[in-house]
Amino acid sequence: MVRFNAVSETRVVDPKFAPGFKVMFSDGGSLDALNELLKEPVPINRFRPNCSILVKGCEPFSEDLWKELKINMFKFQGVKLCSRCKKKNKLETKFAVLVFLFVLIFENGKPFSKTVNKVPTINQENGIAGSEPNETLKEFRSDKVLRPNKKQQGKVYFGQNLVCQESLTEGKGKTISVGDCVYVFSKASSLAEAIA
Repeated sequence: MVRFNAVSETRVVDPKFAPGFKVMFSDGGSLDALNELLKEPVPINRFRPNCSILVKGCEPFSEDLWKELKINMFKFQGVKLCSRCKKKNKLETKFAVLVFLFVLIFENGKPFSKTVNKVPTINQENGIAGSEPNETLKEFRSDKVLRPNKKQQGKVYFGQNLVCQESLTEGKGKTISVGDCVYVFSKASSLAEAIA
């Protein structure tokens, strides 16, 4: 699986493995709130192995509504909440892990979104798949709970998908570092708007 260099706090990222959005943004309070409900806490790497920005000091899931924000010199747009795939049976889980590993090893194309969204249930240290944290998220972060009056798709949500508003050439040489402030300029009016 993907490893994070704890010494340098960096990891080389190949953005072609991102399923639609390059950045997943989450508040540390959201992860803490989830971990309080789990038998075994999970690290943030269970949610997005390509690029994750974790913020501390906000109410849990406050990032759900953030639509425009700035970190260091980068402006981001919150596109929608990051959905996770539905529960799969053991055969589908094994297949998803094999496909994910095949794509990572051979770099033979873009992984399926459902495969990448299965990552939260895979222990990044040993590659063993389980049902958590998706099962717990289903109890309080599902479309059934967050938008009960809309068509149900069996999705669970954790984090916000972001798009950087600067082009790659404009952003060259700029970095986001631990300790950078996050400025929120606009918010969605409701969770239904944020999920859409």
